[in-house]
Amino acid sequence: FSVDKKEAKALILKTTLAGKVYEFRSVKEVMAKANELKSGDVLAGLIVMQGMGVAAFGLNCTSPEDTAEQLERLAPYASVPLIAKPSAGLPGACCTPEELAGFVSRYAAAGARIFGGCCGTTQAHIAAVGQAMSQVDFTAFQPVERDPDVIPCASEKEARFITPDVDVGETIECTPDLMEDILEAEEESPQGALKIAILEEDDLDIFAENQYVVKDALCLWSDVPELLEKALRLYQGRAFWDGTGDLEEDFLQRMAERYGLVLL
Repeated sequence: FSVDKKEAKALILKTTLAGKVYEFRSVKEVMAKANELKSGDVLAGLIVMQGMGVAAFGLNCTSPEDTAEQLERLAPYASVPLIAKPSAGLPGACCTPEELAGFVSRYAAAGARIFGGCCGTTQAHIAAVGQAMSQVDFTAFQPVERDPDVIPCASEKEARFITPDVDVGETIECTPDLMEDILEAEEESPQGALKIAILEEDDLDIFAENQYVVKDALCLWSDVPELLEKALRLYQGRAFWDGTGDLEEDFLQRMAERYGLVLL
């Protein structure tokens, strides 16, 4: 089961707002295909979904080698267990149960704690993977050390990293020229972040139509709580709040928990 990022966000929000997790999402896992979540890089997907509180994040229907490579990319940034569900029968990447089991130690070293298989996977494959798992000493893997001053954000398609003192440049308002303003800001301001203000209801439509242009880390700003939450719901990346404005701390904390809003 794999979904694009927009669908995944909707699933997570639905279960969170309903106060429950549906049976088929019993660990609130989100599966990603190959090096993309259809709408962007898988690392950006991890950053977004992890910020929204998923309990696990995984790779599904990829070749065993691609799965290993992508898990190794994710490992330095993952704070949740990773899931390895490669296909055993993809054209050009078919493998025997023994060959699939041979990847288990590599997956485990990259942070995988939930193992399975997709297309072409048989009971024999799962049995071999289970046997290989029993030979892995998971307690031997040390937690990844992270720099607290390197904060993961994401645009719709790319992972971005900021520091607490990031410069957001001049605030961009949602005018009919928003696309051009974003492109110009990112070209002329190499600080790696930009700030877009949502000042009224009509701004949301403009923002939704042009958010795909954003590549840098995005600071979303509004002095109206309802508008900020609607913008966060629309945005397919992980945004941050730069600490300006007079919104209540309790509200901002809810936005951080619900949408992964990074609070500086």
